[in-house]
Amino acid sequence: MAKNNLCEDNELVAGCEDEEMVAYRKKALNVITFRIVLDNNDLETANKKTNSFKPEMAHQIFGDSELIFGYRQLSIVLYYLHNSAKCYAKVKAADHIVHDLYKADDIMKLLQMWLPKNYRENEGEFRTDIAEEDHAVIHGEVVHTFENHDKTYKVTLCDATNEQFKEFHQRFETYIMWFIDGANFIDLDDCRWTIFYVYEEYVDAETDRTIRSPVGFCTVYKFFLYPNSTRPRISQFFILPTHQRRGIGSKLYSAVYNYLKDLPESRDITVEEPTAVFQKIRDFCDSVHIHEALKREKINVTVHNQKQIGEFLKQHKISKKQAQRVFDILECVTTRNRGFREYTEYTESIKRRIKSEIERENLGSKRICNAERAVVMPESLDVTSLTNAEYGRYMESLEGPVRHMTAYLQKNSAE
Repeated sequence: MAKNNLCEDNELVAGCEDEEMVAYRKKALNVITFRIVLDNNDLETANKKTNSFKPEMAHQIFGDSELIFGYRQLSIVLYYLHNSAKCYAKVKAADHIVHDLYKADDIMKLLQMWLPKNYRENEGEFRTDIAEEDHAVIHGEVVHTFENHDKTYKVTLCDATNEQFKEFHQRFETYIMWFIDGANFIDLDDCRWTIFYVYEEYVDAETDRTIRSPVGFCTVYKFFLYPNSTRPRISQFFILPTHQRRGIGSKLYSAVYNYLKDLPESRDITVEEPTAVFQKIRDFCDSVHIHEALKREKINVTVHNQKQIGEFLKQHKISKKQAQRVFDILECVTTRNRGFREYTEYTESIKRRIKSEIERENLGSKRICNAERAVVMPESLDVTSLTNAEYGRYMESLEGPVRHMTAYLQKNSAE
């Protein structure tokens, strides 16, 4: 007998069910929106340029697939008050799945441990929070001030023992789970943490009131270094997406670096697993700082007086690995201006250095195998191929900072 309904075929039934299930699978990054709230109007309208943005990742909350299952026309809006970071989670859907074999995800259960403590699910309660919001609170001692796009920004050094600050930071830091891979909340009871915030400040033209909003922060852990020193390590560095690409991150990093550099007990400043974006900020800021310092102290970086350079690095507390990158960036800028021959000599010196490092690592591996009397020796490495690959990756990582440094020097020379 002919089948009028193709889905009567078992295989096609499964196929039809799969198609039906697709409608209930939503990518978290598509349905979640963050909105920063100043007043009640921000609950109804959003400006993507000023107060609304999407997360970059959601795997820590919804698993590796970053999928939410069981809803049609799903919308999740996470409202954060601009100063206090108090939160309201609003979840809407046209309907949810009703099926004997499938169950819709419990969205709020998945979200709750990653949202600020005492978050709201009721809009009326959040409107009360809006009415009670203090728009001018600023946590910490101001250590640096700068202007940007007709607004004032203040970098503050915060007191992690202050209970009001701790409550605020525990709310604000929930942003990072959506933007920093592998992020964790820090233990504020550990006195070795140092926390910096950057605040945006302006006067509202309509109400004539001062508005201050935290737009980013940086956490630093001070490791003990025998016998009486510390090694500060930058751990978390975050700027709200609404305020990125304005140079605010560079200003925050420079303020943090200058503060840590001036501490008598700090040895050198390191970074915990820097992202590509943060590394570019660090490379540019360190290169500018070192360039200006070299010029003041009349040290020629291309001479490579190791003793002089070593003392210089100790003074400026840049770690050895980062210092090598900075000198490579500065030399790249210099040799490109001097012509093809000098630039080629510069690139060949880097390639020789990389080759030497690979050969040392290979030799070390062989020694370990000999020491352990391994039955199978490691296969011989194609040093040339490895060198070329590593050289390509390294030079590519320098290209952005070199370009920005070149523009910086050209701008300063024109002025």
